[in-house]
Amino acid sequence: MKFYTEVLGMKLISHEEVPAEKVKVAFLELAGCEIEMICHEGWERRRFADSASSHFPHLAFEVDDMEASMRDLGRKGVTFDHEQPRWTFEGKFCYNTFRGPDGEILEISRRMK
Repeated sequence: MKFYTEVLGMKLISHEEVPAEKVKVAFLELAGCEIEMICHEGWERRRFADSASSHFPHLAFEVDDMEASMRDLGRKGVTFDHEQPRWTFEGKFCYNTFRGPDGEILEISRRMK
């Protein structure tokens, strides 16, 4: 939670525990978008689908200023996969990826208008 609230600036809306199912659930919000995060007891031993068979390989956050966002996150300890943003779709879109605290792939991106 600390990474998502303090580093990415998300707001914790609610945090619930279901002891009978050994699960914790948190709802977080950022810029009008809400995500649900679930943590099952024993998650450290769970295996995840590789990127070739996963339907959810990463979570992306759109930003207004790519360079400023990279500087801000860098000051908070984020290490990006690329030194500079990557451009795609004939220069219409730029992005950079980094890892969350449990190795999940996260992305910041900017759509050029």
